[in-house]
Parts: sequence; C-alpha cells; structure tokens
Amino acid sequence: MALHYDILIAGAGPAGTTAALHLLGSGLQILLLDKAVFPRDKICGDALSGNVCFELEKLGLHYTFKFDQLPRVLPTQGIRFVSPQGKALDIRLKKTRKALHAPGYIASRVDFDYFLWQQVKQAGHVEMLEETTVLKADFFPDKVNVFTNRGVFSASLVIAADGAHSVFAKQLGYKLDKKHHSAGLRQYYEGVTGFAEGSLIELHFIQNILPGYFWIFPMTGGRANVGIGMLSEAISKQKINLKQTLQNIIQRHPTISSRFKNAKALEEPKGYGLPLGSRRLPASSHRLLLTGDAASLIDPFTGEGIGYAMTSGRLAAETIKSININDYSEDSLKNYDRLLWSKIGTELSTSYQLQKLLSYPWLFNRVVNKANRQEALHELIRQMIEEPDRKKAWYNPLFYLRFIF
Repeated sequence: MALHYDILIAGAGPAGTTAALHLLGSGLQILLLDKAVFPRDKICGDALSGNVCFELEKLGLHYTFKFDQLPRVLPTQGIRFVSPQGKALDIRLKKTRKALHAPGYIASRVDFDYFLWQQVKQAGHVEMLEETTVLKADFFPDKVNVFTNRGVFSASLVIAADGAHSVFAKQLGYKLDKKHHSAGLRQYYEGVTGFAEGSLIELHFIQNILPGYFWIFPMTGGRANVGIGMLSEAISKQKINLKQTLQNIIQRHPTISSRFKNAKALEEPKGYGLPLGSRRLPASSHRLLLTGDAASLIDPFTGEGIGYAMTSGRLAAETIKSININDYSEDSLKNYDRLLWSKIGTELSTSYQLQKLLSYPWLFNRVVNKANRQEALHELIRQMIEEPDRKKAWYNPLFYLRFIF
C-alpha cells in the first residue's frame, strides 16, 4: 500500500522549496522529493532578480537576513544592456528589500538552491527525499499515485516543480513548441575583465543571435557566468551551432574577446532548455498544480525564471491554504491560474513584446542611444523595469514613436 500524504511536492528547486516553506504551519502532511542529492548544480545564468528578493522578503525577514549573509553571494546594482550596435545602457536599480543590501544578487544555483533546501530541512515538519525520480502518476477522483524509483507515494494533491521536462506537464498535454522555447549554454570562467562598477549583469544583444543574447554575469571569487541563449525556432531555421557561436563571440567579437584574453574556462559549455512564458498555458488540473519551469514560467526576453518559480510556489501554497482539503477538484484549483496570471501575466506578456522588438534591431539601437542622452527617458526605463505597474508602457506604440522621430 502506498504511503499517503496531503501534499506531494515533486522537485526541490526554488518553486518546490518556496511552496514547502509557505505551507509550514498548515498542519498538512507534506512530502518534498527530488531526483538529485543536494547540493547539486543547475544550469542557469545565476542572476537573482528583484523578483527573487521580493519572494525572499515574502518568506520573512529571517530568510532574507540569512540569505544576505551567504559568503558566495554577490550583490548587483542593475543591468547593462548592450545594443546590436554595441552601445551600452546601464540601468542601476534602486529598490532594495528589507534585510537585503542590493536590488539583486548573483549566486550559483548550487548555493542558492541548497540554501532553500536547508531552510526547509531546518524548519522540520516536511518529509524530504533525495535520489527520488518521478516516473509517472495516476490521477483518481480521491487521490494521486506517484510512481518513483523508490516506490509509490499517494497524495491528495501534487505540486509539480519538476522542471522543464516535467512528467506532470507532459501528462497535462504540454509539448515543446520551438516558437516558445529557448536553448541555452552556460560556461563558468575565471579572470574575465571589464565589469562595470556595481557588478552589473550584462546582456549583449548581438546582431547574428537575435532574438537572443550573450551574457556575462560577474560572480564572487573572480568568477563569471558566461552564456548564450537563443530562440529554438531561430536555431533550427538558421541551422546554428550554439556551442560554436558561443566560442566565436568569446574568441573573436571586436569588443568582448579582449575581456577574455587572460580568462580560463572552468568547465565545458553545458546546455539546457527554457520553456518560455510567451503563451498562457493551464497551470492547474484535477489534484495538480504546475509551478516554475514545469509551468513554462520563464521570461521570454531575459530568460529569468527563478523569481517566477518562487512566485508560483508561493501562490500554489496560498491556493491550497484557501480551499477545503477535501476539494482539490479542477474547478476549485482554477483559482491558482487566476492568481498566477494576475500576478505575473502582464510581466510575461510585456517580455514577449520586447522579444519581438528584437526583430527590429534598429529600433533597439535607437532606444539605447536616446535613453543614454535623455535622463528623463533613462529614468522611465528604470521604472518600467523595476515597477510592475509601469511595465504596461512597453505595450504602447506611442512609447516607441519618440525614438523614431
């Protein structure tokens, strides 16, 4: 007979651990499982945005304070956008959350995910299993049976936080669509030079990799996270070798290559896929809530997904606490979708529009050039990045007319 839990959380990345932490004190029997052993690596850009800082604050000052004290976490003051023309626009953010000392941070997923895992473990009240791989799940009117390499577990509800290749998302009908999917490569380096004051993360929108970008993120200990991300549809159509393109930029780009003159690669390039949030898919079903990458909640413009993963984990927990434990029906759980899209729908839709903007590199160039000349415009862009309510301005064609004339 399968062991039964009220809630089974499949996946202990930021989405799953955030859900578990928000469910503490609910009185529910919770199982959190993951296929890996912590600490473990996760291929990622490692940038922790203002969204991540907001979600840490929502967990409580106890967590934000402990996070800020981690030794391998680098504060960052903002973002450097480099246009196809090669002009840099530095956006220094201002909003800092309680108990934190910067608007954003850079930390390897080995460290950040292990930090969240430890918080769940130290809090107690949640059963945790490592080296437990989900194979399939059977949904019944009154329960879900989850089959793993360590046996069968039964639950009243599953929170799927099992990543881009989610077993549960596939059962819900998710399929890879190259128009809404990005492929990426990450490679750690040491000795990269030329970073801006304030440890700005850098997004380089190079002509021949649009819609996509090359990134360089500074890290502690003289390291850097270097990588490239491109829309999968563009890679297929243009028959691009992403690994070769990455090396060509590092070795031959007129302004970037000199920064790698004395740099040393710490690993071979590692690839991963990003299901983008550029289409609105169902995130709930009977006795099931999808979170994070499993729900395709990745920013189509920047590739950022950690903050959205944590938001979805929090909203999944809030949904569970707001309804009757005996009613995890599809209709009852629809409120999760409404909550989720009311919180992040505008941001993801706006980012999709910005991704489309990359089809017009001349306009992107003009935005950067004009924002560098006009302080008021520069400040408006900062606010549009930092304030969710102002992001709708990216939709307005009048915003772009000022750059054309």
